[in-house]
Amino acid sequence: MIKKNTTLIVLALLLVVSCAQKEESIKPPPVEIKRGDSCRLCGMIILDYPGPKAEILYRDGRVDKFCCVQEMMSLYLQPDRPRGIRAIYVTDMAGQDWKSPGRWIDAEKAFYVYDANISGAMGNELVPFSDRTSAERFIEKHGGRIVRFNEITLEMLEAKP
Repeated sequence: MIKKNTTLIVLALLLVVSCAQKEESIKPPPVEIKRGDSCRLCGMIILDYPGPKAEILYRDGRVDKFCCVQEMMSLYLQPDRPRGIRAIYVTDMAGQDWKSPGRWIDAEKAFYVYDANISGAMGNELVPFSDRTSAERFIEKHGGRIVRFNEITLEMLEAKP
């Protein structure tokens, strides 16, 4: 009887842990940037500036919004970056006018053009795309090279003029 009860308790605990892990792995949807929203780092009104935007969503429901991808990455790459991140989104610039960023995409899956000859809210910008082909087309017009999320470093961001 004790063995049977122990087995049931272990199975119940595994079920609870499994459900909690699944819930944690489901990313919350992106949050719309509204007129008047300001950048977490510089305080500028986000929609007053051209180029791609970014946001970080936390477990406790907070959302940090950014006027550019470069500023979001500057915060994210700090050794003491905020904890409890659930999702990071950037705007897909594929087929978009520079002044009106596209739909939100998962920042960790995006293809970024680094060192292009185009300015965003804070100067040179990391330009995100949902697919490699769109990033390559952008490079044909604006130069740069493709990097992935995990390849971006603080040194790259600091080297930007």
